[in-house]
Amino acid sequence: MMFLSTLIAPDNQLPIPANIGLLEVLIVVTFMLHIVFVNFTISLTAGAVGLEAAGMIKKNPIMDKMAQIASFHASIHKSIAVVLGVGPLLMVSVIYTQYFYASTILIGKAWLSVLILLIVAFLLLYLYKFTWDKWQNKKALHLFVGFLAMAILFFVPLIFIVNVVSMLYPEQWATANGFFHSLFHYPQIWQRYLHFMLASLATGGFYFFIYFGYKKRRGATLTPAEQAAKVFGVKVGFWVTVVQLVAGFLLLFSFKKEIRMLYLGEDLLLTSLLVLSIILTIILCACLFTAGQKDSSKAFMASLITFVFIIGVMGWMRHELREAYLQPYLDDNPRTTDYTVIDKGNEK
Repeated sequence: MMFLSTLIAPDNQLPIPANIGLLEVLIVVTFMLHIVFVNFTISLTAGAVGLEAAGMIKKNPIMDKMAQIASFHASIHKSIAVVLGVGPLLMVSVIYTQYFYASTILIGKAWLSVLILLIVAFLLLYLYKFTWDKWQNKKALHLFVGFLAMAILFFVPLIFIVNVVSMLYPEQWATANGFFHSLFHYPQIWQRYLHFMLASLATGGFYFFIYFGYKKRRGATLTPAEQAAKVFGVKVGFWVTVVQLVAGFLLLFSFKKEIRMLYLGEDLLLTSLLVLSIILTIILCACLFTAGQKDSSKAFMASLITFVFIIGVMGWMRHELREAYLQPYLDDNPRTTDYTVIDKGNEK
């Protein structure tokens, strides 16, 4: 532990400017809001590219129109995702200063490239969106622009995942050597990435289903492309969520044994959250399956409510996992809070 103490920098001498419990609630809530729109952006961009390619191959104008709808919605949600990302970034910087800044420095070049990559991706998305009709005779070029935007959006989450995983393993900082080395240096990187990407695709399918389902229930008449997008969304949401159950267990078994066992019975809260997340996911699959078989308002509302609960539970589990990993280090290197400042003053 003495060696680790030299790796973990002393906490900022200024006390955390709010109650730690309040900040922990805020980091969960702000992250949930942010990640939903990130999922929308990534999945809808992938959906646009995939549907456009399928439409070109099958010469299906309905698929091409569905792709155009997806690109339109992706360009909207990307801006919301960026704005909502400020909150959780600030929260993690305040609560986990010693760990987050260290992990950020270790992948400094990759972290600084995020801004450039996102600017390029967003410009490509705008080009992709606004040239849809103009480039009907240049479909290969148009698809290539969308594919580049999608590839960048698929890559950026890896940078964030490496950063948040790296901060959980201070004992491995000394042997880390930049971003690309870290991809295989730390455990659970690729399991987290798979879990995240599947969640994004499932969320995008769910978005199509909810958006056009709600539009129809408001009395609007859906176009053939919109109706097809709604049905397509249900199918994607259902099948990807089923696969996600398997990916979730792969992620669970990538944790340290002592952490994994907390979820497998040794900690009541973490075990309860895991069981609840599995039950809710199965319920969501059942609701989506029912909605895919018949246009049921009950299945629609049950899917929406279950989806919201799943996001909440997953956000809570993510925070508890981070706390479980960092607790031994926080015990040796406590945060600077108002209470510690008062205690030091009393000692003097």
